[in-house]
Amino acid sequence: MKRAFACQCVLVASLLWGMPSVAVANNTKLSSQIFVNFSNLQIDDHQAATEGWQPDLKRFYLDLDHGWSDQWKLKVTTDVQWHRQQDPTDVWFRHAYIAYQMDKHNQFKLGVAELPWIDYAARRVGYRYIDPSLNPKNKLAAPTDLGLHYGFTNQDFSFAVSAITGGGFQKPRVGDQVDIELAAVWHISNAIDLATGWYEGTRTQDKDENPKYHVAQRWNIALSYQLKGTRVGIEYAYNDNWMQVNKMAEDASDGWSIWASNRLLPDYSVFVRYDWVHPSRRLSPDLERDYFQVGLDWNATDFLTIAFVAKQSHVDSLVIEQEQNEIGIWTMWNF
Repeated sequence: MKRAFACQCVLVASLLWGMPSVAVANNTKLSSQIFVNFSNLQIDDHQAATEGWQPDLKRFYLDLDHGWSDQWKLKVTTDVQWHRQQDPTDVWFRHAYIAYQMDKHNQFKLGVAELPWIDYAARRVGYRYIDPSLNPKNKLAAPTDLGLHYGFTNQDFSFAVSAITGGGFQKPRVGDQVDIELAAVWHISNAIDLATGWYEGTRTQDKDENPKYHVAQRWNIALSYQLKGTRVGIEYAYNDNWMQVNKMAEDASDGWSIWASNRLLPDYSVFVRYDWVHPSRRLSPDLERDYFQVGLDWNATDFLTIAFVAKQSHVDSLVIEQEQNEIGIWTMWNF
């Protein structure tokens, strides 16, 4: 069934070829983006149905953008994924917001919109169709959430803050208090950024009758360079009680991510990334995870990007040591 679904996606892609976007009206646009990979996954000293060559539908976005004027616009993005040996997800609304552009520096959004730090980090790291950045990859953040969002940008400094539910876009729900995420970026030059971010709230874990013992907090800092096809950067993340708001025990985690990429030729780039995470500093202090990726991507057409990628992840603790290797082709389709 899954291979049949993958074939249907390719058929749809073929039918849409040559139609990067459809203008429904002068101020309305429909578009889509698909992340599909076909890869060989191997897990040392372990047998699983997910091993071997199999396809994954990482993301299937359908976008609707509508503008009433230069100041007011509506954005809706549906999101579906189908990972190997799993059922397809429900249809999520990754974006569903109204935006008001007060002037060239200030913008407000109401609804399910991008969160300040995750949106910023994803744009600096790049290669989202291969894997998300450090925080969402390790379940330390959601990319979008329901709430009120504000952003300020100028040449030297950017700032964004979101007052949100904390439930994330996949299972939107309202808790007993408002969560806050913010990010501040100093644009040291046209290529170098120094950025920091903060999150605080209960992430709806105290909803209804659930007790509240702790407040979830996350702090991020990143230094990055991005200019003329070259990206280099490093990010650090630390959090307290991210999953322990309604549990007696306290816990914390931290991690680092280092990335680099370079456009060798107009249509070809090489990229590399390494993550190291300490997922449970207090409850399982010996547990460590690391992740490595290297690849070459090719902008085959205006609609298709193809990457040849190798990945390795490793989990190490007193009771487990496991290595996972994956190699294959990752693609991004834009219609």
